[in-house]
Amino acid sequence: MSTYGKVAFYPGCALDGLGKGYEVSLKLVAQDLGLEYEKIEDYNCCGALEVKNVNTMAGLLLPARNLSLARNMGANAIMSACPGCHYSLSRTQYFMTRYPKLAAKVNAYLEKMGEKSYDNQLLMIHAVEFFYNTVGPEGIKSRVKRPLEGLKVAPYYGCLYTRPKAYTLTGYMKLKDDPERPIFMDELLKALGAEVVPFEAKTMCCGGPHVYSDAPTSIHLEARILKEAKRNGAEVLVTDCPLGHVAIETNMNKIAEKYGEELRMPLAYFTQLMAFAFGHSPDEALLTANLTNPMSVLKRYL
Repeated sequence: MSTYGKVAFYPGCALDGLGKGYEVSLKLVAQDLGLEYEKIEDYNCCGALEVKNVNTMAGLLLPARNLSLARNMGANAIMSACPGCHYSLSRTQYFMTRYPKLAAKVNAYLEKMGEKSYDNQLLMIHAVEFFYNTVGPEGIKSRVKRPLEGLKVAPYYGCLYTRPKAYTLTGYMKLKDDPERPIFMDELLKALGAEVVPFEAKTMCCGGPHVYSDAPTSIHLEARILKEAKRNGAEVLVTDCPLGHVAIETNMNKIAEKYGEELRMPLAYFTQLMAFAFGHSPDEALLTANLTNPMSVLKRYL
């Protein structure tokens, strides 16, 4: 039995779309490390952050169906790579655990849909936690074939990886990261040989959900993150959130235009850097698909 028992993988919408490099590299790394998980079939959107503001029940029911599917697979834990999905699933578990009447109503809807009721027995985990708590930094270090010595990185966790801690249980459990100053991704990157720079913006919001509704605010928040990373000498902004990653990459030209060309910086998912350090080619890790061209920095390791 592994650290988590049987792990169901919930990719969410992002990893089947613009975040494909994240899913592909995550799978490569897991295979290299001998870690197993099973992808949930016929999953649905988690409702993201917006649905709950429009329809409370839909905001709970969408994640609940995915949780039900995972339990029906015999899973003990459900892993998300997207902090937004991790938030939605954790939030639903939080409310269903604490409010039995609400849980009964959600389960009644699930049964009407032909799904099994959900028993609140899954542990919610993020992909960063999955690697950190299974093989750990030492296990990752032993697998490195292409050490990233001298590469200065800023690990950007985003605002929902550890928050709110009542939902994610960060700070409450040994297997969870620190809710305010997370370090799990820092340690994984150090195991690859990279130098993690001081980065106070690591949990700052990027304004991702408001990219379209309030673009100026999103661009301002993203510029602050890049400015902090640059100020501390980072060459690559390393992400664990497809929403933040895509938002910053697609806005990079607007950020540079408004706040200065010196803020331009390549982005890479932490799993892409892991796959690259493990010896996979840039094409295999889909690093060549990233809009900000991280290979401009990483080519020195080829």
